[in-house]
Amino acid sequence: MMRKILVVGAGGIGSWLASTLYHLKQHKQLPDTHFTFADDDTVDTPNLSYQNFDEDDFMEYKVNSVSANYGFDSIIERITSPSELNAYTCVISCVDNAKFRKMLFTWGCNDNPDQYWIDLRSEGSSIAAFTKHPKNTLSNMIATLGTDADNGEGGSCQRAHELNAGIVQVGNRIIAQVGAQLVLNYIRKQHNPPQFIQTF
Repeated sequence: MMRKILVVGAGGIGSWLASTLYHLKQHKQLPDTHFTFADDDTVDTPNLSYQNFDEDDFMEYKVNSVSANYGFDSIIERITSPSELNAYTCVISCVDNAKFRKMLFTWGCNDNPDQYWIDLRSEGSSIAAFTKHPKNTLSNMIATLGTDADNGEGGSCQRAHELNAGIVQVGNRIIAQVGAQLVLNYIRKQHNPPQFIQTF
């Protein structure tokens, strides 16, 4: 069976996840798996300090750069409807967007074995990952979003005051690697923990 995985977000987390998935695919660790990246954002100068892009990618759509560098399919749009997720067996959230996460959890916190999700988060050096798991009920997952569940349109995996001071943390790169292992576990039908949280 071909697994179709949608990665939502090709920036601070998604761009690093893409390079690791590409490496794994080159070494035949991701059989029968097709990846699509979705993002409507372009590469801007501040992104170059902490995302997996260089100056040649400047003002390019992030998913186009991911597609050119790693060969994954791309969708240049913001995913806003649960129906856009239905074609995929697994959806990975790599966006700092509480509104999208709420939609993802509403779509995926069910008993349907063909709908799996992984939520990757980073804020500076603090990182977290959540997976579809009996412990992660819809109400429990929405509670992790705080008060921004309906209005949170997006942010950054870097803390604004640190980035403004020229300080870059690598939590986003770390959680991308954790996410790659969670993908491997999912593909290999091995146990994934309900959550992984680490503050450095």
